[in-house]
Amino acid sequence: MQKILVPTDFSDTAFNAARYAVSFARQAKATDVVLFHAYGIPAEATSTVFAMIPTDTPEFRQDLDRRMLQVKHELQSLLAEYVNIETQVSPLTFLEGLHDAVKDVTISAVVMGIAGKGPLEQRFIGSNALDAANASPLPLVIVPHTVEYEKIHRVLFAWNKKQPLQEHQVTAIRSFVAGLDATLEVVHVSTGESGGEAPEELLRAFDLSPAAYHEVQHTDHATGIQEYAADSNADLLLAIPGEYGFFADLFHKSVTKRLAFNADVPVVIIR
Repeated sequence: MQKILVPTDFSDTAFNAARYAVSFARQAKATDVVLFHAYGIPAEATSTVFAMIPTDTPEFRQDLDRRMLQVKHELQSLLAEYVNIETQVSPLTFLEGLHDAVKDVTISAVVMGIAGKGPLEQRFIGSNALDAANASPLPLVIVPHTVEYEKIHRVLFAWNKKQPLQEHQVTAIRSFVAGLDATLEVVHVSTGESGGEAPEELLRAFDLSPAAYHEVQHTDHATGIQEYAADSNADLLLAIPGEYGFFADLFHKSVTKRLAFNADVPVVIIR
């Protein structure tokens, strides 16, 4: 990995994700962390939101630059010897700015938090994380607000048998795990009877032994995955977008809050 992009909105949750990102970058041997803030207002935003955010004036930009430098200096004071830290401010909306930022071929992954301090931040930061999960072409690591970084040894891939793996996803997952010098395990949640042995094609795709495949039974897919991750001390959950599987369940509106406020394990989305 080369650079890690870290969106920030200056909340405690965003700062926690940035601290996580710096340690993540060190383990992944990335050279830089890029703190990123986009201040454009989406067209669908309400008049109330417009009233709460200043217009794009020179004073407003100067204040943003000052706040970005403050976050950078705070990170450097904690982790100065680990990685170089850059800042980037965009006048675009979050998704437009993110789409622009990841065109930089040196950006290897995105790391961001999912919940802010208050109800307004929770709504907007959470929404941004979900939008980024659907839009980012790069691995996206979502850091719940209470999680502190611990070295990543075990990555748990939440897989559903109904969801076919694409070749580029296999390549991206293998590269991501190898970049962290971690091990990969796979878990499948069955809501009915156990499906038996690990699929040979899955083991071959990731060069895994049968012992690295786990199947658990639970009536709720997302809950089963989270409980298994906690019980097995996984350091990172991995999911891929699709109609089936952990990603679809986890990022459905009805369970977003559960991830934001109760999850103990960061989630990485690889498209």
